[in-house]
Amino acid sequence: MSSFTTRAGGLLLLLVGAATAWFFLLRPLQEAQAGIAEIHYQLKAFVIVPACIVFGLGFLVAGSGLKYRDAEHKSLTVTGWILFAVVAILTAAGYWWFEQQFSALGYRSGV
Repeated sequence: MSSFTTRAGGLLLLLVGAATAWFFLLRPLQEAQAGIAEIHYQLKAFVIVPACIVFGLGFLVAGSGLKYRDAEHKSLTVTGWILFAVVAILTAAGYWWFEQQFSALGYRSGV
């Protein structure tokens, strides 16, 4: 795969991450700030958004030079494990921040 195609894929991932964040996280937060009685959001978005951002930035910056997996052995490289660790940290931090925002507005989680 060419570096241009990989970089374009990275840009597409960033756009998907931004759209997912808006529709499934930020819009419900705005609804809560407006005082709507019941708010629904998607827990999957807490994983999808950081994954799209981390890998989108990686592909956009490094292109096809981002060696996150070893296709021959079907395993992650050290870079891949680091990227997934960053995704996990951002997922946990994002969920914690989101719950803090809802708690501050007087909402409680139904999860």
